[in-house]
Amino acid sequence: MGDHKEVRYERLYVKVPGSEKLRKNAAGRLRHLVNTGWRETERSQTAEYIKVRVERTGFTSPYIKLKEAPAIAPRERRGGPGGFRGGPGGPRGGPGGPRGGGPGAPRGAGRS
Repeated sequence: MGDHKEVRYERLYVKVPGSEKLRKNAAGRLRHLVNTGWRETERSQTAEYIKVRVERTGFTSPYIKLKEAPAIAPRERRGGPGGFRGGPGGPRGGPGGPRGGGPGAPRGAGRS
């Protein structure tokens, strides 16, 4: 396999339009790139920013196809027959449950 080469173009803004002096954040950004293995290969200046071309080689591309993980097994169903909302067998009980009367029972059924 051939060498990978990553290329970036960075806009580094200057303090005063038309000058070479970089802003604090831009100078820090360029220093960080150089310290992490990037090389400055080209520089062009506009009134408000300096456009810098930086590149590095020998890195592993983040777009390489990785092996897929094995499929996750489906979870088993939990709870009683009423499911999660509390039908028959749920916390309120259904018709004939611990408190008597369900949603279709006459008013007052199951109350003391």
